[in-house]
Amino acid sequence: MDIATIGAFAVFVAIMTGTPGPGNLTFMAIGTSAGYKTAIPVILASQIGSIFLNLCVAFGLGHVMAQGGPIVTVFKIVSMGYMTYLAWRIVNLSIQPKGAVSLPSFWEGLLIHPLSPKTWAMSLVAFTTFFAANNLGQLESALILTLGFLAGGLISHSLWALAGQSILSVIGEGKVLRVTTIAMAMLMLAVTAWSLLL
Repeated sequence: MDIATIGAFAVFVAIMTGTPGPGNLTFMAIGTSAGYKTAIPVILASQIGSIFLNLCVAFGLGHVMAQGGPIVTVFKIVSMGYMTYLAWRIVNLSIQPKGAVSLPSFWEGLLIHPLSPKTWAMSLVAFTTFFAANNLGQLESALILTLGFLAGGLISHSLWALAGQSILSVIGEGKVLRVTTIAMAMLMLAVTAWSLLL
């Protein structure tokens, strides 16, 4: 794998992990509702889920998903259901009294990427574009794919959570925070639905 291909993959990862998606919008909402530090365990959990997803793609499940069929239909239903549940959890953070609702847990964060259509799409595109026809073995390709998205995810999710914390420091608590949090949850659902239609 030459330097140009690695550079192109790095740019792809930076763009794809940095743009809005269920993960980034979830962490921004957590940052907005409760600050950056509270988002860290969920961010770490999401990256463990990302490692699992990327290894699955690299070792063959990506090919199965790319073929379509009943398994993809089931995935879409489960994905939309889980993202709706996450959106509901995020909205409750702002409409319930402070401390009355717990933040998304480590275990809830673990499922964000495996059930995110955007994450599946970017992993599949990256693997087929940068790794499927290169001269690396399957293990080496899987390692680079996984580490690349791990680094990109940790950086981008942290930045989105910090952006959410910045919003919290500007708007404070109250009606504006509730409206902002609800808007982010609705945007997360819209992004998920759009990804499922692609």
